[in-house]
Amino acid sequence: MVPGMLGRYDNFFIASSGASAAILGLLFVAVTVANTDESDLKTRERRTVLAGSAFLALVDAFFVSMLALTGGAGVFGVACVVMAIVGLLGTSRLIPRAWRAGNFSRGFPTQRLNIIFASVSAGGFSIQLVLAAILLADDRSAALQRALVVLVVCLYGSALGRAWEVMGIGRRRYALAAEDPALAAEDPAPAAEDPALAAEDPPPGVALVSSEAAQQAPPAHAGAERPEIG
Repeated sequence: MVPGMLGRYDNFFIASSGASAAILGLLFVAVTVANTDESDLKTRERRTVLAGSAFLALVDAFFVSMLALTGGAGVFGVACVVMAIVGLLGTSRLIPRAWRAGNFSRGFPTQRLNIIFASVSAGGFSIQLVLAAILLADDRSAALQRALVVLVVCLYGSALGRAWEVMGIGRRRYALAAEDPALAAEDPAPAAEDPALAAEDPPPGVALVSSEAAQQAPPAHAGAERPEIG
């Protein structure tokens, strides 16, 4: 058992450290697979930024949970302070990259969601830093300990939401490009990136023109003269 009142969260921290490590591994695999066949640099950067913010949240939950198992409320508070500072520094580097990638651009399909993600990251790490600093001054406060544990759960929710969004970026881009000519001009269609896809499924306009041309063209033997017999 962990000394002090923090001992009641032993099982939570054990499960949290294992879950965060597993999700981190899955996140690496998911981003690698998603970016393998992606040639659009902006889309790759959007995925990288979102995956990076999810990574910060999961690393925070992992180290806080692991270190909380090694000591009491004081160690828990120090771990929260350190990881909150790391999270704020990482978020401050990711937000400019997200801006350059167009995540916050007007008219971008998930602009509001990306703004919410950035606000949650900055606000969550800031709250964690403040609560942890107060806990260090009063390490017997059960309310502060509970609040920081709940904040770890919120970090999981934030990371899972970003991971889900990472896997949907490319598919959403192609779907919207088919509806919005401006997006189609900005981001190439899948057929333009994959010649095999273009050969397998030609654009509707091209297929229609080819069909009409085939109907109007006379047969190859129509213009040939019949040979005279005898």
